[in-house]
Amino acid sequence: MMRGILLTFLLITQITGILNAQDLPRVGVPLFDHKESNNLNLDNHVTELVLDLLQRSGRYTVVDMTSEAQRKAALDRAAENYKAENWLEQNKAMNAEIILGGEITSIKFVRQSSTTQPGYRAAITMTLKLIDVESSRILASQSFSSSQSDLRLTPETSLASAMESLNDEILQFFRNHIRLQFAILKVTETKRDKVVSIVVRIPTNLDFQPGNKMALVLLEEIGGDLVPNRIGEIRLDRLISQDYWQASVRKGGEILFQNRDKLHNFRCAE
Repeated sequence: MMRGILLTFLLITQITGILNAQDLPRVGVPLFDHKESNNLNLDNHVTELVLDLLQRSGRYTVVDMTSEAQRKAALDRAAENYKAENWLEQNKAMNAEIILGGEITSIKFVRQSSTTQPGYRAAITMTLKLIDVESSRILASQSFSSSQSDLRLTPETSLASAMESLNDEILQFFRNHIRLQFAILKVTETKRDKVVSIVVRIPTNLDFQPGNKMALVLLEEIGGDLVPNRIGEIRLDRLISQDYWQASVRKGGEILFQNRDKLHNFRCAE
């Protein structure tokens, strides 16, 4: 049912997700599970820190599902976007393609009672899972253990310090398993029956640089699914305006030339 309604969806190659070029991946983040949760609302705090990390990365559209109010707001947005009834099964990620599930294993605090420098140090262990909304398949799972935080005045700020030590690992986990794709908008130069130059749409805030290389991918329909087939490589040459890059086709130009009237079937992928 959702296959026919979601405008962009997750393509699975082994455990790595490759997403449609029209939108950034939509990641739904519900409240992380923490069996030892207490009145400090540590599960809320950790979830908010990860939400903020993903939003600041600029690589994902984050759907906040941490409260009933947020879930209702996401559902309302989904209904408005798709104008369809009963397409969303209960407890699915509203208007999201991927769920980020989080299980906090432990949070440890060490209190320092020194009169000269009182405060707290914290450490956290947790497991994150990426789950495909359509199939409920777990795409990837990884455990994370922070180093002990710097000394901070409160438990909350010491926990935030501990989480900072995991930021790079968490973002790399996402990069490893959710690969971005970008649309080819125009062929700008051909030579001897092959395409040598194209225009690619890439959001400027993703901070790609001239010289970056990407895969040239042809989406082929197999059994009703669009399966990505790598046929070549491109290199980003220069940013010609916001979100638009001039790129050289390093390999696969012949296939692209033969299908230059079907650019919508091609992507440039990380």
